[in-house]
Parts: sequence; C-alpha cells; structure tokens
Amino acid sequence: MSDPVVPNPQPGSHRKKWIIRLGIVAVAMVGFAFLQVPLFRVFCTHLGIYVPADQKLAASTGPASPRTVTVSFSGVQADGMGIIFHPESTMQTVHVGQRAENHFVFENDSDKTVYFRAIHDIYPFQAATHLALIQCFCFTNQAMAPHTKKTLPVIYQVNRGMTQLISRVSIMYTLEPLAANAPAQEPSPIKQLLSGGAPGGE
Repeated sequence: MSDPVVPNPQPGSHRKKWIIRLGIVAVAMVGFAFLQVPLFRVFCTHLGIYVPADQKLAASTGPASPRTVTVSFSGVQADGMGIIFHPESTMQTVHVGQRAENHFVFENDSDKTVYFRAIHDIYPFQAATHLALIQCFCFTNQAMAPHTKKTLPVIYQVNRGMTQLISRVSIMYTLEPLAANAPAQEPSPIKQLLSGGAPGGE
C-alpha cells in the first residue's frame, strides 16, 4: 500500500511567513535604536562613568530650599589659543531651587582674532541631571578681537531633585579653538524658554 501524498505548502503562505518574520525583526531593531541612549546612560551610571551634562535641563520652579550646595568653577584652554579666562568667583554657596549667577572674564592676549567654543562638564556626574544652566556662554560660539577683554555671565540653578548626599558640585569649562567659518551652535531650547527668547550668550 502506497504512502499518502502530503501536499506541499503554498508558495504564497511561505512568503507571508517570511514577511512577518522580517517585520518583527525590523520593529525590534527600531526599538533597540531608541533604547540605546537610555541603556547607555544607565550602564555608565552603574559603572560610575561620567556622562556629559544635558544643556536642555529645565530649572525647577517653586520656592527655594533652605538647603545649600557649594558650586565651584574652573576652566582650561588649549595651548597656544591666546585666550586667558577665569571665573570672578571660584566658589559659590547657593540655595537649592534658587537661581544664582557667576561671571567669567575672557581676555585675548594675542595679535589675532580668536574663535572658540566653551564645553562644560559637571562633577560629580550624578549632579549633571539636577543642575540647570539657564544662561551660559557655552551655548554659542565666541569670537574675540586682538587684545580685547569681556565678561560673560553664567546663570544656573541646582534643582530640588539633587540628592542630599551631594553637597559640592564642580562646573569646569574647556575652551576649544574654532575655525573662523565654523557653523554656529544651535541655541538651547531651554535657554530660549527660560529667557523669553532673548539672546543670552553674551
């Protein structure tokens, strides 16, 4: 007696299964791409690796707290830039939830116009998610004519979400040289929001 004939699956059904599988893979890849940055931050935080501060952090609203935090300021520049800069106050004690202001003095000691950008870092890294830079020269590219001097403000706020385990925060600026035709930085959305659209770089 001959074996029963098993019908072959329809070619269309086979293609449909592969299309469904490819669709699932595509969705998974898109989801993984969106999760890369959050997972990277969680991984770095768990290992104690510093993640650069987010300039879009908003200042919290409401009354200031009686609790205080000490904020220190410092800066370094690349060799041969010709720019000398320093904070007017190297250390400030501020109330959590209250806006504070400091100033940096810049001087071009060279015989040429210098173009540069300030990059800021906040330490310890856990504080970066709770310190809002409301107005800062680091939001825009800078240019200084030979032998000129100017003072630029930094308005900031330590938000109330800052853990009580942190009592000292450091803000360090690094100056990086730019070409004369370097594209302008995009203004920070939070800077526009909190300043009512008024320019705040200088």
